[in-house]
Amino acid sequence: MLHYERAVETKRPAGSRRIEIFSPKIKRRLTLFSRDAHDAWLLLEADPTVRAFCERPAYFDGGAGRVLDFWVEQGNREKFVVLCREDSDAKSLPPSVHGVKLHVLRRPDMIAFARRIENWAQIVPYRTSFMRHADRRLQNDLFARLEKPHRLERIEAAFHPVDVSVVRAALFDLLADGRVSAPDIDFAPLGLDTVFRRAAP
Repeated sequence: MLHYERAVETKRPAGSRRIEIFSPKIKRRLTLFSRDAHDAWLLLEADPTVRAFCERPAYFDGGAGRVLDFWVEQGNREKFVVLCREDSDAKSLPPSVHGVKLHVLRRPDMIAFARRIENWAQIVPYRTSFMRHADRRLQNDLFARLEKPHRLERIEAAFHPVDVSVVRAALFDLLADGRVSAPDIDFAPLGLDTVFRRAAP
């Protein structure tokens, strides 16, 4: 299996934005050049089966031309991800590049994931802010309490006077690791009524 850790050297596309972010999953900074790339990154952060990824890992062909958007290690498999706004662009792509399967994310896919993206845009800053001070004991206590489903409001109340931000960071770490699930997080706004529970074994 190939392993990519750094983006290839490439110029920022004319007229595109520059988005600087930090990934708690791969523990480094990333520079992205579009809102679609930013949203695709949030989907990678949200997926507990994704073990590693890299932005702009390689070119389609040699050292020039179009750049692949992401390389993703998912379980024992790997894939390249390409973002396409138009179906015509997607149809022109090969099924694999450099011997690795190519997965296309189209604009309708991103729209379908809009709620998940919006919620994880709120979750990631908690994980980033408290990454250096992750409270494993608190995570274990949270996991034990979630033997039965609890709303976020009840979880925070149960661990008072621990700071709410600390509780949320620990809870969201469990969610990112796949130990805890929030079944409605793809369909409803993240809030005090969001229900968390242990993930199915």
